[in-house]
Formats: sequence, structure tokens, C-alpha cells
Amino acid sequence: MKLLTVDLEAPLPDIPPPAVGEQWVLVRFHREPLGMLYFSSGGCSAGELAAEIARGFSWRIMRHLARDSFHGGALPASDDLPRVCPRHQDVDLPRLTVAVCTRDGAHRLGECLRSLDTLKYPADRLDLLVVDNSPSDDSTASVVARHPRVRYVVEPRPGLNWARNRAVLEAAGDVIAFTDDDVSVDVWWADALGRLFAADPQVDAVTGLVVPDEIDVEAQRLFERYGGFGRGFDRQYFHVNAAAGEATARRHGGTGRFGTGANMAFRRTLVDRIGLFDPALDVGTPTNGGGDLEMFFRVLKERGTLVYEPAAIVRHRHRRSYEQLRTQLANNGIGFYSYLVRTARVYRDERPSLLRLGAWWLWWWNLRRLVRSFIGRSDVPRDLIVAELKGSLLGLRRYSAAVRRAASIARTFGPQHPYASTANGA
Repeated sequence: MKLLTVDLEAPLPDIPPPAVGEQWVLVRFHREPLGMLYFSSGGCSAGELAAEIARGFSWRIMRHLARDSFHGGALPASDDLPRVCPRHQDVDLPRLTVAVCTRDGAHRLGECLRSLDTLKYPADRLDLLVVDNSPSDDSTASVVARHPRVRYVVEPRPGLNWARNRAVLEAAGDVIAFTDDDVSVDVWWADALGRLFAADPQVDAVTGLVVPDEIDVEAQRLFERYGGFGRGFDRQYFHVNAAAGEATARRHGGTGRFGTGANMAFRRTLVDRIGLFDPALDVGTPTNGGGDLEMFFRVLKERGTLVYEPAAIVRHRHRRSYEQLRTQLANNGIGFYSYLVRTARVYRDERPSLLRLGAWWLWWWNLRRLVRSFIGRSDVPRDLIVAELKGSLLGLRRYSAAVRRAASIARTFGPQHPYASTANGA
């Protein structure tokens, strides 16, 4: 059951009845998402869909049109919505590198690369790159070879953040956008990122909306119910007011609310200033995550500006089995607390706020949910809550082990240096 996307400037379709569960519909206007509709049975006609959209999103549509009117447009004189947004005028888009980091993910990568082939972005300003992390065979190279525009490079050091750092070193773009091999990007994803960076030189990092690509098994629905990757449908700016003495961790320590590593982009000049990703964090290390969270925090701590842009949409293929979901949630706990430990080590002035955040999160997100599950007030199975709780406790000790492992890898392989990547997977 693929999530459907409905664009209001085009004729509305009939929504077919779902084969199982619910049919999810993402409603969008002028490339900007308004929200989600859910149809549990029977589907609906185009007319009924229009009525649902009017009930749910009229205010958001009018707000969008009002903003358009300040950019040379005009409010429509009839019931017809304008097909073109005046804010989509030509801009000098930055050169953009899109990096997909993968490890033995050939079976997932094809759909991701096909979506990259459809991106609406000037070809001479778009650099597509696959980083194959410590591959066990040449199957990923073979998949990349079917996409002539995509460059291919191997990063032999195992670990997602080693691969991300390789992407930075190999990038040809002024902006580096990251996504995952289990993601399909929207055709306007790169354009939404590029326009935001072009419009405001103060923007250093951007995250975007992540919606489910499919929701046809219970594990995928449970993940969305548990919290999912979506962070809402409104653009948000985040910055630390250092002049007012604002502590970064006190307000922004919970960096998961900014987005996820499956949809994030950074100015090259920012990375040059604040440093590369920490190779002791994220998938392929004892921490199993936290690399994106730590980088989001570092952006703000080092006086950068981070923006959440919901118009930059990717579709994530959630885990299909219950066992995979339970493992993912356990790793979420490990990764989050590993990020807290790492940040407390590096930024001593933030330690009191980080300690309070860690204690509060352990209670509010883990223990409180566990208690509620015993009195029938939890909407997710108890064993998923327990899995993340155990992961959170393990995460308090994992970062030290990960640092030792990263140091061992660095000694074995030596320092990372840029080297020539290849086209067509050759």
C-alpha cells in the first residue's frame, strides 16, 4: 500500500479503497505539504476528497495564498486554485551533491537511485554520489552502474559516519544532502533544499519531511504510532541566542525533533568550520545511531542556523517485520544516549543541561510510557517500550567502546583523504 500524494493544483483523483488497513494520502499545494488524510475503508470519490481537504486544510491553503500575494501573485477570484506559485520564480540554485551511504544494500538501492534520476534540478548543478561502505561484494557497484549520472566510491572503514565523511570529502557541491538507501526522494526534494540555501545565506543546515513510503504491515503502522520520522508540516528555524546567554542543550538538546539523517543537508563551508561527523557514532558502531543527532546539536552549538523544511520530502520504507522494528527502537535508545554522552564529553559547559535532559527523557519517554502500558493507556506494545528502555541504558556505556573501535579503524586504514570516485560503478 503505497502512500498517495495529491496535488491541489491538479485535478483531484478518486481514492481507491485500501486492500488492507488504511490508505494514507499526503495533501500538497504548490509543492508544500498541508497534511495527511487517512481512509480506513471504502475509499472516496474526488468530490468527497475535496470536501475532506476543505474541512482539514482550508486555513492552511488560505495562508499559503496570502503569502503568494506578497510575491507578485494575487488571490484567486474564483474557486479555482492557481496552478503556479509565484514564489517558485527562477533562482540561482547552488551546486548540490546528493550522497547515498549504503552497506550491502544493493537490494534496497535500486528504488532510491530511480527516484534520484527524476529530480527536478539543473543537471549541471546536481552531483549524485553513492558511498559503498565496507562492501562484502560488488553487488552495489553493479546497481550503480545502471545509473550513468551517479558517481560511485568505496569507503573501506566500516561505519555510517565514516561513509558520510567520505561523501563530504568527495562532494563537488557547495551543499551536501544526505539520504538513505531505503528512501525514495520526491521529484522536488533537491529543489526545495536548494531554494532555501539560495534564499538565505544564514541557513547552514536543512532537514526535511520524512513520510512512510508504504504502510501495509502492522510493524510499519506501529512505527508511525510510536513517533515515526515526520516532524510536522510547518517550516521552523532553529538558532541559539548566544548573546542572551542561551544554553544550547537546555532548549535544543532533544535534536530528534529537528529531523533525521535520511533527509538532511549542510553547507560545505559549515562542515569545514565545525568538522566532520563523529565516526564513533551511528550504524556500524557499538552506538548504532546518534550521528545525525550529534551533528544537529553541533550546528546549533557552533552558532549555526538549522531549518526544518517540510517541502523537502522523502519517503522512507519502514521495517516490515516486528523483530526488525523492535531492534530499531532499541538502537534508537542506544544512539540517543550515546549522543548525549559524546556531547557531554566535548562541551563541558552543557553537562548540567544534558544530565537533566537524559534523566527527563528516561522518565518521560521510557518509564512513563512503560507505567502507562500496565494500566491500559499505551497505544504501542509493551515490549517495544522495554526494548527502547534497555537500549537507552546500554547507550550510557556504548560511546566509550565506540571511540576505541573508531581509533582502531583509523590506525588500520590511516586517515581519510579524498580520492577520485568513478562513474557508472566502474
